[in-house]
Amino acid sequence: MKRSIILPILCLSFVFAHSVSAVPVPPTLDAVLSDGPGSPLVTDMSLLAGLTECGQNLCLTDLTFPEISVATMLFEEAGYAGSNRFGIYNYNGPGVAPSAWEMLLLFEGSDELPISATIQFDLTNEIAWYDRNSNATKDAGETANMGAVFGAYLTSPDKCGGISNPTFYTDELLNPDAAAKEHGLIYDTRHITGAITGDPDVVVAFEDLLAGHSDWDYDDMVVGITDVAPVPEPATIALLGLGSLALLRKRRA
Repeated sequence: MKRSIILPILCLSFVFAHSVSAVPVPPTLDAVLSDGPGSPLVTDMSLLAGLTECGQNLCLTDLTFPEISVATMLFEEAGYAGSNRFGIYNYNGPGVAPSAWEMLLLFEGSDELPISATIQFDLTNEIAWYDRNSNATKDAGETANMGAVFGAYLTSPDKCGGISNPTFYTDELLNPDAAAKEHGLIYDTRHITGAITGDPDVVVAFEDLLAGHSDWDYDDMVVGITDVAPVPEPATIALLGLGSLALLRKRRA
C-alpha cells in the first residue's frame, strides 16, 4: 500500500532540469513495458502513458524500523536475459563507483517471472540484506554496506569497442562506454495506483547493450521498487551535502 509521508530533504521532488543526454530521447514507461509481448504484471497500461524518466538515484521513504523495500522484476526482453544480473548499490556521490561490498545482487539471469526480492535496510549500521535463501541468516553475498540513498545496476555479458562484461548504473557518470550515456532510467510512479501489480513507487528500466551498438529500448531488465522515491540530480545532491544524509540517520534516534 502506498503511504503518504513527509520525505527527508534529500528526497525532495525532482525540480531541476535533467542533464542533456547523448542518446536518443528515452522512451516513456508505457513504451518500455509494451515492447515485445509486454509485461504480464501491468494491469492498466493507459495509466503509464507519457510517463517520462526522472532522477538518477533512489532514497528510502519508509524509515520505520525495520526499513523494507520490495523489488519485483516486471519485464525482461533481452538476448542476454539468461545472463544479466540486477542489483542495487550504495550512493557515494556523483561518479563515485561503489566498492564490491557496496553492491547487493537481487536478480540473476536464471531467475524467471514472477519474482520479487524483499530488501531489509539497517540504517543504523548501514547494511542492506536480501535473504535470498529464505533461511533468516545473513549468508555470504546476501548483504551489502548501504545507506538510505542508493542506485541500481545491471551487469551484462555484452562486448563492443574494447569493453567486455560491462556494469551499467543509474548514475550515468559511472557507465563504462562514456559519460552521459544513460543505461538505467528511473520512472516515478508514486502517484499512480492500479497500473502495475504491487503498485511500485518507482520503475527502473535498463539498456544492456554498449553504446556502440545499442538500440536504446530500455526493456532489457525492468524492475518495480516500493517504499522509495527518486532523488534529485547529482549537482543538487552535492549542494545538499552530507548534512542531509545525517538527517536520515537522526530519524532513527
